[in-house]
Formats: sequence, structure tokens, C-alpha cells
Amino acid sequence: MSSCVPCPDQPFAQEAGIRAPFEADGDPYRLLDELMAVIEALCPVWPPRAPSPSDGARMLI
Repeated sequence: MSSCVPCPDQPFAQEAGIRAPFEADGDPYRLLDELMAVIEALCPVWPPRAPSPSDGARMLI
């Protein structure tokens, strides 16, 4: 039972984009390490954060 109407074929969009198959190297931790190195290169310093409740800030409802 489905209440959704199937979408018609979209001939213009189905061939769009670049086909690039992903090939995993087998070591997910190495891939994560490389991703984190890129993120660190783009943002080497963390942005300032608001004080947390343990820093003496008051939490009001």
C-alpha cells in the first residue's frame, strides 16, 4: 500500500552529472584521516564558541 504517486521518467536529468564510481581502499580509517587533514587545512583554527554551563554561564528556560 502506497500513497505516493511514482515520478515520471526525467529524460533530461537522468543523464546529467559525472559518472565517477567510488573505489574504497579497504582502510576506512586512512580515508577518514585524509579527510580530516583536508578539513584542518581549510579551517586550521576552531571558531570561538559560546561559554558552556560549566564555564559559569547561566542556563535559563
